[in-house]
Amino acid sequence: MKILKNFLEIIFPSHCLACEKIVNRDGLFCSECWPKLQFICEPKCQICAYPFEFQGLSLLCAKCLTKRPSFDKAVVLFRYNHILRKIISSLKYRDQTFLAKKFARLLFDKAKSEIADCDLIIAVPLHVKRLRKRKFNQAILLAKNLLKFAPEKNFIADFLVRIKDTKPQVELKKKERENNLKNAFTVNAKYLKEVRGKKILLIDDVTTTGATFENCAKILKKHGAKKVVVLAIAKTALIANDQ
Repeated sequence: MKILKNFLEIIFPSHCLACEKIVNRDGLFCSECWPKLQFICEPKCQICAYPFEFQGLSLLCAKCLTKRPSFDKAVVLFRYNHILRKIISSLKYRDQTFLAKKFARLLFDKAKSEIADCDLIIAVPLHVKRLRKRKFNQAILLAKNLLKFAPEKNFIADFLVRIKDTKPQVELKKKERENNLKNAFTVNAKYLKEVRGKKILLIDDVTTTGATFENCAKILKKHGAKKVVVLAIAKTALIANDQ
């Protein structure tokens, strides 16, 4: 078996997700790209995971102190920068769906305790028009690959429904993003009885203002969800060094 793996590594070598350089079989990034990644770790907001520059007395960011989000906790791997933008764009718009498997491993390692604690895993939905155009939902791909590391968990792909064909968030300013997603989501009618009392893990690729997660979590809590934890690959932060 080891000989076969070594042979396959020669024929089909692994490449850095950012720059395509050859890396070892278990590697995701080369030695040049790895230092440019900005992992989200302490100190950070204990709810939305916004990274702080310095350790402070407050455990919450100003936004969460002013208005507590509908979700209970966010778990995020990276600050969103030029490297993550390139990779996630390749996943979403250039059909490089194998990237979902790579990221799912990282997400599982980051959120083991939250995954173990949840009753149900769901994904942020796409509107049917956008789904037809893209042909897949990257959040569902991430969730399905995550299940390979936690096969005992229950995943429902169509638990949430996007009922408004909203503009892409990337095209909008902060306030416009928040208004854009109001009343955009609902719980699929056939699962309404399954929400109450559940601890739900909600997955998406990137969070910017948090408006998508907020609106999804709000509708879940409205229908009785006990806890909503959100999980994403990357989060936009003003202090991120995007160069």
